[in-house]
Amino acid sequence: MTSARTSNSVRRLTPVLALALTACAGLGCSSGSSSKKSERRSSAAAAAAPLPAVTGKTVVSLDGVAAWDALAAGEKAKVTSYGTLFLHQSVGQDLEDGAEAAGFKFSYYGPDHQLSAGLNGGIFVDVKPGLANGNPAEKLAVFKDAVLRNESGLRVAALKLGYADVRAADLASVQAQYQTMAGELRAAGVRVLHITPPLVFDTAENPPKIAMRTWMLATFKSDIVFDLQDIESQSGGARCEIGGVWRICAQNRSTSACPSKSQGVDGDGAGHLCEREAGRIAKALLYSIYRAGS
Repeated sequence: MTSARTSNSVRRLTPVLALALTACAGLGCSSGSSSKKSERRSSAAAAAAPLPAVTGKTVVSLDGVAAWDALAAGEKAKVTSYGTLFLHQSVGQDLEDGAEAAGFKFSYYGPDHQLSAGLNGGIFVDVKPGLANGNPAEKLAVFKDAVLRNESGLRVAALKLGYADVRAADLASVQAQYQTMAGELRAAGVRVLHITPPLVFDTAENPPKIAMRTWMLATFKSDIVFDLQDIESQSGGARCEIGGVWRICAQNRSTSACPSKSQGVDGDGAGHLCEREAGRIAKALLYSIYRAGS
């Protein structure tokens, strides 16, 4: 699942606007560097303070597609006027590809930690080479580090755990670590955009992912939640499920009839997005970013 994005890195390694970061940002430097880091964090908190509280419906699902389409061009452009960092793995690349098709390309965020002023996206294996799917604790740590390195230039931080990261065996510990991380980033003045984990086609693997969604919606009621799971398990007004267990709909998944742009064709244990549907679903992601940062 990672090779496609890694090969795409060459395509996406175009110059981006480097933020004015101190040389010791995120490295725990002492004396004068510590002072600069403290000033940077104070500036970030001050910049975040004027943001109004999130009001209205906080869960963005299928309604986000039409809501994005209904925005005026000037409102849509706002997502490029404040800093957003979106870290993910392969399904996230499908969403980035879909956003680009909608006219909003994410700047590449990789191991150099350079951030543009607008939308930034990267996969974990590029940000930290060797970081594999199935290691949610390390993904959370890498994400927190990336956000705190750049907190003075960020308004929205979005993390998408992969379907291989959300398992019954360690679900409770992942939830606890995620909640602690979200609180630390909020305290730093960054809004966290929560994303419910993607489903796969094989329903036997989906109960812990559905449990993670239920927990997110109950735990982060004051934050924007992009309910990817709800969107991808709907088709034609009906829920795709077996015995009450949701799964990604056949229409939405990557198949030979409509493969993912970057990930190829799925087996039943995967959950990548068909290129056509990724373009549609990504509009709801863009609307979520708009709501989180507005």
